[in-house]
Amino acid sequence: MNNFKIRFFSNFFFITTLLVMYSSFACYSENATKEIKQVSGYVVDVESLSLKQLKSFELIDQNDSKFIFIVQGDLGKFSPSHMREHMLLGESVIVIYRTENGINIVESVNDLD
Repeated sequence: MNNFKIRFFSNFFFITTLLVMYSSFACYSENATKEIKQVSGYVVDVESLSLKQLKSFELIDQNDSKFIFIVQGDLGKFSPSHMREHMLLGESVIVIYRTENGINIVESVNDLD
């Protein structure tokens, strides 16, 4: 009976250790794929959820590549009207973003000085 307990607990410990290691690796690899990127360019379209909150916007960079960004949360001074001002005046912005499942999600937006 003691032999069974020792084998059971050693197997249990081994399996638990493997599960913890696998979970840690899975979390690490998920976070590692969320690389932060940056692009600058001109705003060409703005979509808002309300007067103060952006839903998405479109940007064209210096190589004429088009980027569509989804906004999750508040971007401070970059309200829909501020983004439209950049669009109308042709003022560039810098967008810091990450890509999740092929979707560009905005981390922050700054004026290009």
